[in-house]
Amino acid sequence: MANFLWGTVSRARATRIPFRMGQVLIGDDPFNGRHLGTVAVIDAPYVGLRTAGSAAGDVTFYDYRQLRYPD
Repeated sequence: MANFLWGTVSRARATRIPFRMGQVLIGDDPFNGRHLGTVAVIDAPYVGLRTAGSAAGDVTFYDYRQLRYPD
């Protein structure tokens, strides 16, 4: 019973990332710059974007609060 409650409380406290894998987003960060890319990795609170023109393994990580949908 204690493990069930601990798991429930842990999930309730976890950061909720409002984005899904494969979505197209714009990341804006003063250090990484502004990039348009698709979501490749979600590791709360960070989201990795794969941008066009980059190598297959290159992913730029942003805090999820620095991401937005393209206009």
